[in-house]
Amino acid sequence: MSFRLVALLTLLCKDGIHGKAINSFAGPYTAYIERFYTCENNVAMAWRVYFRTSHFNPQKPRELQRLTGNVTGVNVTLDDSLWCKVYFDVWAQNQWKENAFVFKFQDKACTMLRVLTPDYYEKILNQSASAESACIIKPGIYVVYNTPVKWEFPKIPIMPYGRYKAKIFSGKGKKQLVWRFRPCLPC
Repeated sequence: MSFRLVALLTLLCKDGIHGKAINSFAGPYTAYIERFYTCENNVAMAWRVYFRTSHFNPQKPRELQRLTGNVTGVNVTLDDSLWCKVYFDVWAQNQWKENAFVFKFQDKACTMLRVLTPDYYEKILNQSASAESACIIKPGIYVVYNTPVKWEFPKIPIMPYGRYKAKIFSGKGKKQLVWRFRPCLPC
């Protein structure tokens, strides 16, 4: 009888913090970019990304990150006839685990860019993110200086907390021709 009483008192007098639990598996997350870099310098790509990002301040997570640099399109128009593949590598156990998440879009690469990253599409590429307008990005140099960008991805599912590296490939048919770059994306 005394054992049951001790067990009951232990459960009733439990001291603890009764706050909200933080679910780190599938959170609301704050995405920010550490850096952009192109994959290989010796491969001639039709589009290149040259950006420097501002430092992310964890004390002010709602403060928008700022981009300085340019996106340079040489000779290929980015439109809906292109395919796009996005490979997310995740940092785990002191190394990159490649292809942890893979998103493949068989066509409509331009529309996917507009839908998945609307703020980037509007501010960096100077295009309207409305669905009524045609999705065509002509070759040229799209320059930004200290431009705030909201890294929201409304159509990408919530992913586990972690540090990600994205590889983005695009092309037409079986030929990869548009771009390959890697934003390093800690969430």
